[in-house]
Amino acid sequence: MLPLPFCYTNCMPVVKVLNDKLLAGLPPGTWVAISEDQERVVGTGATIEEALRQAKETGEKNPSIIGVPDDGSALIL
Repeated sequence: MLPLPFCYTNCMPVVKVLNDKLLAGLPPGTWVAISEDQERVVGTGATIEEALRQAKETGEKNPSIIGVPDDGSALIL
C-alpha cells in the first residue's frame, strides 16, 4: 500500500497580498500577528508566542503569523 500524501482536512486560509503599511516601521526580527481578515496587526513580539498571546488577548482566534526578516521581506507562516 502506498502512503497517502500529507494533507490538511481543512483548507489553508487564502493569503492575499499584504498591505505594506501593516509592516511599516517594524524592526527586523519582529513577529507579527495579523487579523484573520488580514486588515489589522493584532500582536507583535520578539517571539511567535508573544505575538500570538497578544492576538488571543484581543480576541483574535485565527491570526496569521508573519516574521519580518533582516532583508525587509516578510515570511508568512
